[in-house]
Amino acid sequence: EKSQFQDVLSRLVAAMDGTLLETVTPDNCMQSPTVHSIVTAISKRLSVTPIHVYRKSSSADGDKKEPLPDHPVAKLLKRPNAWQTNIDFWQDATSTFVRHGRFYAYKSRGKTGPIRELIPIPSANVKPEQDEDSYKVSFRVIQKHGNREYPPEQIFHARGAARDFLTGDSPVMDVADTIALEIMAEQFGVTFFKNGALPLLVFNFQEGSAGFRTVEQEKQFIADFQRAFEGGNRHKGMLLPKGLDAPSAIEISHDKAQFLETRQYQRTVIAGAFGVPPNIIGDLSNSTYNNLEQDSKNFTQNVIFPVAQAFEAAMERDLLTDRDRAGGVCIRFNLDSLLRADFTARQEGLKMQREMGVISANEWREHEGMNPREGGDEYWEQGPSGQNMGNNDEVESDDTA
Repeated sequence: EKSQFQDVLSRLVAAMDGTLLETVTPDNCMQSPTVHSIVTAISKRLSVTPIHVYRKSSSADGDKKEPLPDHPVAKLLKRPNAWQTNIDFWQDATSTFVRHGRFYAYKSRGKTGPIRELIPIPSANVKPEQDEDSYKVSFRVIQKHGNREYPPEQIFHARGAARDFLTGDSPVMDVADTIALEIMAEQFGVTFFKNGALPLLVFNFQEGSAGFRTVEQEKQFIADFQRAFEGGNRHKGMLLPKGLDAPSAIEISHDKAQFLETRQYQRTVIAGAFGVPPNIIGDLSNSTYNNLEQDSKNFTQNVIFPVAQAFEAAMERDLLTDRDRAGGVCIRFNLDSLLRADFTARQEGLKMQREMGVISANEWREHEGMNPREGGDEYWEQGPSGQNMGNNDEVESDDTA
């Protein structure tokens, strides 16, 4: 059985002639509170995450990562262009990636040397094209003075999954109808309360009345009535034209009309399309302290990680040279801070690693943001029975004694 609110909403959709359903796009989808919450949560978290350029190497002692702060790409990522800070750039890039399923930037170079700037290009203006014979990809960009085609060497391009294996799929377009319904429900609520939450009124003519003489008179009466009692004029006295009875009210009870339930359902469906836990979009109805922390970790692992890895792979492909890649240079977001456990659990884990000889005291201190101390680089060793034997110097002094 259709609820009263769903009936009103369906009439609202019909009145709008379906225009909103046809015009929800990645560029205007932020009118949806749920989409706004999701995009903001992802882009703000990733934009403040440090990015490092490393050189990976292997030796008899194991794999190592050497930081390369003076690498040209490291400098580029600290200041991507002249008008955006690195936080601005990555917040905008992530927002675009999440909404459109892809992100593009022009790689600006001088006559020689490394890339000097990354200039973002609106994703809606870019159409990837693939040659049927060579499979080489190029990018056709819509510009003010006509279209221009760029080879892949001039474009930084990150994308998500693509059903055509070329253009990233937008989750917004995949659930555009659901987003449109949420926006319309929001607009319905705004209109309802803007009018003082007054019920719908039905006017009846008295018996024997001839009614309005023309359709224009009827429309004029309705327009005058709405103008007289909208906004701050509500609850004022009313004088009806001759022949009209006092209006009867059609009440819309939000609980019976399932207004809140309908909005909750739309939020859940939209969040599911983006793979986002409910608490990230402000739904705390089924949350506890424990599952809030777990949901936050799941959000980092299942939502932030894939976006970060898509950007990492794109940066290594488009920003590094062949020589860099052959030499083991890689680019990584440092997402450790997003996965940090509470203080007690973190210290217990570090203590276990310290006692097992995995980390030194200074590595423990570095993890907690403290300066190293003298003598803190030694590693403890485990004895045959599993007891801690201290570092090598301590073991020798004990034997001597």
